[in-house]
Amino acid sequence: MLIPLPVSTEARLGTDPIDKEAIRQFECNYSDRLQQVSVIVLIPAYNEEKNIAKVANLIPSFIGDLPAHTVIVSDGSTDGTVEVARTFDLSICDAPINRGQGAALRLGYKIASRFKIPIVAVVDADGQWDPTDLEVMVKMVADNTADFVQGSRVLGHSEVGDPIRDLGVVVFAKLISFLTRYHVTDTSSGIRVFKSELLNKIRLQEPQYQSSELLISAIYAKARISEHPVVMSKRHTGNSKKGNNLKYGMNYARVVFSTWIRERFLIRG
Repeated sequence: MLIPLPVSTEARLGTDPIDKEAIRQFECNYSDRLQQVSVIVLIPAYNEEKNIAKVANLIPSFIGDLPAHTVIVSDGSTDGTVEVARTFDLSICDAPINRGQGAALRLGYKIASRFKIPIVAVVDADGQWDPTDLEVMVKMVADNTADFVQGSRVLGHSEVGDPIRDLGVVVFAKLISFLTRYHVTDTSSGIRVFKSELLNKIRLQEPQYQSSELLISAIYAKARISEHPVVMSKRHTGNSKKGNNLKYGMNYARVVFSTWIRERFLIRG
């Protein structure tokens, strides 16, 4: 099994040529905007032209009393996602090809690491997660009561109405809790906040089904994990990019077990 480097090391060395070029262009265009920023809010987006502005415009320039900045990470979008983001004067890191949400977020994490921004927040671009939840979640991290805060629709609720996927949320939470001996209720929500210093330990390689890889890596990095009740709403428009329930479940299980084996036996011993 190939063991990736910690995210911050990959960011420093420029090991991925696609990420390296995307970051170079981003720094040329927006580096002045990230000075004196305490919270970077990453929105991974693939063909979300109808949703991106609705989500990004709900994120303020200050979260609590901390200066924040939103970055759209376009994962090779072929629609008008980038053009819409530019219309609203949003900062954009534009990868030239579609690789998956995990790859897009890893690119965003590298930006956070390179600019030494203390707190990283993530909100999906599909409009299913309320960015106003970030204020409480960021405060938990800023106050040092947690290193990693995951939104939980189990502690809150889901309005999507997919009983199979709802069952999967519960099953995978129980599975990861059993494997890691760390209790969690939701491993795949699209909103989370964590200290960027964790990127010195967290290793990521999954291009798509990334949320469990990030969470398991954070647990084995001895991060203090907390959960915050959130509501999962129906998408504003469009459909999930991650496939039907069977495909999603099989791929998610693969990532859970491969990450657990890597972190538990190959890295941490």
